[in-house]
Amino acid sequence: MIPARTSDHLKALVLILMAIFFAEKLASGKLYFYIGPRFVWLSVLAIALFIMLAGAYNLVGKQKADALSDQPAHEHDHHPAEHGRVSIWPLVIVAMPLVLGTLIPARPLGASAISSRGVTTDIATTTNTSPTRLTIVAGERNVLDWVRVMSENPDPAALDGQEADVIGFVYRDARFAEDQFMAARFTITCCVADALAVGIVVQDSHAGRYPADSWVRVQGTFEQGMLDGTPIPVLIADQITPIQPPEQPYLYP
Repeated sequence: MIPARTSDHLKALVLILMAIFFAEKLASGKLYFYIGPRFVWLSVLAIALFIMLAGAYNLVGKQKADALSDQPAHEHDHHPAEHGRVSIWPLVIVAMPLVLGTLIPARPLGASAISSRGVTTDIATTTNTSPTRLTIVAGERNVLDWVRVMSENPDPAALDGQEADVIGFVYRDARFAEDQFMAARFTITCCVADALAVGIVVQDSHAGRYPADSWVRVQGTFEQGMLDGTPIPVLIADQITPIQPPEQPYLYP
């Protein structure tokens, strides 16, 4: 149990810290590890509401203090609720998201998340295809653009001879041959709850050199190949370069 006025001040402090926490994530770009850019306005609104609520707690506490100071001393005993003690648990509940958000580092989804979410090279059934995206020249297409192109034309030889230059994180499972891995990216429509992994099968004699979840830039040419006995467009690598994770690891449909 803590004094009621102290509880109000601490709640106001927690709300201010929450506003600072959200503002820092927004300014650093780490907020995009959790939500898509189209919903950033909700975070800005949350920051404003946190500040307003903190101000309300301070205002209420000040009004209580002024009311008590204007009363004769013998009347204070008739208002125990205004200068009594309250449970600390509501404050703990309010502070819990801030504590967890501070202790758990912000990081994007990676290869380990695919085991529970799956990965696809066919996005036609899971998101709307954009004709504008399909007109992007081959050398400027990212992983999502190439997957969309593959979805539009199921012929495994349709991309033969087309050059690609993409970045993604390395993913492999039991389906992949020793000289194969997938250059994968997560796509987000709303938030990480609806994240979907898409990828391109890469083939290279030294594919085993690149550990899972490491980021690479792959330059090469598509040819019809095989993945676990199924014909599929495969990017035959001319050059694979390890890179640092991009500031924005997700792609947005």
